[in-house]
Amino acid sequence: MGIGAGVLLVLALATRQPLVVPTDPTYLAALLYLAVFASVIGFTTYLMLVSQIGSAQAGYATVVFPVVALVISTFFEGYAWTATAVIGIALTLLGDAVMFGRFGRKRAGKILKLT
Repeated sequence: MGIGAGVLLVLALATRQPLVVPTDPTYLAALLYLAVFASVIGFTTYLMLVSQIGSAQAGYATVVFPVVALVISTFFEGYAWTATAVIGIALTLLGDAVMFGRFGRKRAGKILKLT
């Protein structure tokens, strides 16, 4: 993110665009949320998850993120569910159930030992 911000700053200065900080309360609330909750707290809890269950299983846990995003979008943005979305969610949850279930752990352990 820092590199992206730096590149944008250089581009803004090179094209002589004014640097304006929005003072809209909605913008500032969104910025605060992204900085505190989505970045600091989210990353910290993910690292705690990695330390508890390992990086391989934590990686599979991140597959659920789009599921959570769709549910939140349903409540706040009126997302309209389609058959494709429901099938995708079902396959996502099935994959996680296999990975975190008893069979999934044994199978994943065997696969990782072979490679």
